[in-house]
Amino acid sequence: MFSSTARHSARYSLIVILDIEGFGRRTDPDQAWLRERLRAVVTRSLQAARIEEPPLEDRGDAVLLILPGTVPKTDLLGGFVRTLVSELREHARSHTGDREMRLRAAFHAGEVARDGTGWVGADLNTAFRIADMEPLRQALAGAPGAVVSLAVSHVLHQGVIRHRHPGLAAAEFAPFVLSAKELRDEKVWIRVPGRPVSPGSHADGASGTHGHGPRAASREPSVPPVPPMPARPSAGSGNLGISATNVTVTGVGVNHGAVSQSWTSTTGPDPDGTVGLLRELSRLRTDLKEARRRDQIDDFTFRAADEELQTAEQNAETRHEAGRGRLLRALMSLRGIAADTAALAGLVATVTQLIQLVKGQA
Repeated sequence: MFSSTARHSARYSLIVILDIEGFGRRTDPDQAWLRERLRAVVTRSLQAARIEEPPLEDRGDAVLLILPGTVPKTDLLGGFVRTLVSELREHARSHTGDREMRLRAAFHAGEVARDGTGWVGADLNTAFRIADMEPLRQALAGAPGAVVSLAVSHVLHQGVIRHRHPGLAAAEFAPFVLSAKELRDEKVWIRVPGRPVSPGSHADGASGTHGHGPRAASREPSVPPVPPMPARPSAGSGNLGISATNVTVTGVGVNHGAVSQSWTSTTGPDPDGTVGLLRELSRLRTDLKEARRRDQIDDFTFRAADEELQTAEQNAETRHEAGRGRLLRALMSLRGIAADTAALAGLVATVTQLIQLVKGQA
């Protein structure tokens, strides 16, 4: 039995809510199957981040995690999130329709207390308001192919994200303002891994309220259409793809020293730039492995970047729009990882050039 004091003694905790999109439209057997899969995904993600798993609070279509305040926030917002995204992408490769699993995730920190049957506290209420906010729903709904939309409270953003720790993808977060029930003008930061989200204004109410007027419309996430690949040149045009662009990139590489990289013409034609693209992806992989070997990046950052490289390589030779979209998003995500990681900063210009090639602007 809990004593009266123990029941109401609040403690500083990290709060995570993971909510399955479209859960209510599934059949009972599919709901049960998804709940089981979600718990397994959470367990593996916590293990990968070396976070001790707490008892999972079942909320039907959602899971609530209350973690000790001593858990490193960079492990939660870095390693846990990266593994969660990786697990969900793996799930998406083989499950669609009623067994698709896309999540809305909310992260907050504050005082919560155990009352003998569950957790209580104003900060917990705030976390649930964040998980239910309309822009978070819209961000995921407006990003086909994405597996999760993340919302981080302002307190966590100010304390952790804005400092641009390696692997947190700080540049991908966009600010929104939440007003719902007891909350007024609460700033929240939203991210869809690998996809741009436009900053918003007010998010009035919870899931059932969309706001009014042009301000509400401005909250829609902006996902740019995938442009067509460059047209194939006529025979004899001499277009050698990326290897003939004669671009020189100078910056700081994985060795923390000056790096100069040039792309010059090769002996054979590369009409659509595929050979040059694959070659540059291979060079990026070599640089990434070298940075890991020198312990200049952690394992989570390496795995996150390596996954995006794999996706880019798998779609480098595709000609259809969906494949080009996957290629472009993988490169954009890889650029975000590099930009957020000091040891990989020298790769940003290279990846940017590859993005321009795919867009047909190189």
